[in-house]
Order: sequence, then C-alpha cells, then structure tokens
Amino acid sequence: MKRSWFFVPVLAGLLLGGSLVAQNKAVPTKIGYIDAEKVVQAYPTYKNIKDIQTQAQNELKPLQDKLTPLQAKIQSGSATAKDQQDYQVMLKAYQEAAKKWQDKSQAALKPITEAIDKVISTVAQQQGFAMIFDKKVAASSGLVVYADESLDLTEAVIKALPK
Repeated sequence: MKRSWFFVPVLAGLLLGGSLVAQNKAVPTKIGYIDAEKVVQAYPTYKNIKDIQTQAQNELKPLQDKLTPLQAKIQSGSATAKDQQDYQVMLKAYQEAAKKWQDKSQAALKPITEAIDKVISTVAQQQGFAMIFDKKVAASSGLVVYADESLDLTEAVIKALPK
C-alpha cells in the first residue's frame, strides 16, 4: 500500500513537468488574410489560365447563343418537339464542352495554387502568422466581419512569388 503512494507524486510530477515544457514553445497567434484572386493573377504563368478561359469562352458562346432562344421557346410553351430535341442535343454538347474546359483550366491552375500555397506558408511563418484566410471567402461567409489592414499579407506574398 505504501508503494502506491510513492507512484502518485511521481506520476503527477511527470505530467506537470511535461505540460510545462510544452508550454515554453512560442506559438504564433496572429491571424492574417490575403486576396487570393489577386495573388493568383500576379503569378507569372497566370496568362496561360487567361488564354484557356478565352478559348473556352470562344467555344461556349456560340453554343450558348443557340441555346438561349430555344430555352425561351420551351419556357413559353411554344417549342415544337424538334425544338425540344435540338435543345437537349445542344445542352448536352454545351455541358460536355464546359466540363472539358473546366477540367483543362483546373489542371493548369493546380500547379499555380500549389506553388502559391507554399509561398503563403513561408511568408506567414516568417512574419509570425498562425493562420491565413482568403479575404473574400472569410468576408462572404461571415466568418470575419473586420480585419485590420496590417494583417493583409497579399503584397508580401506577391513579392515572394517566383519571377
């Protein structure tokens, strides 16, 4: 019975000692934000994304121009069976083309966003930030209603991007 009394203070000492050591490490507490869209647009190869978007728009606009009047006819109830069939065929073609361009755009954007994420992480660590939010997402979600301008890391991240 006397041995169990010996283990209680030793165990308590180990637990308390371990938690005190863990608390000595400085943990960043600053929370910042960036304008992610502005950072992505500042990336050197962003022009490739714009080119893909232009190509997509050039392919999709004629399809959209054909779909719009057919859709209006269908909604008004004056569409023939052929109009409805044409609409379904064109809608399918439009959806397939849109998916193709979306996939192509995402594939081109992925390496850019991965590189930007690394730059954001580096800049945040260098400046002592624990967390970085996307300014527009945080504001539109209601997550953040106010943020001081001094917490904006957008320009620092843009300056740190590869040239």
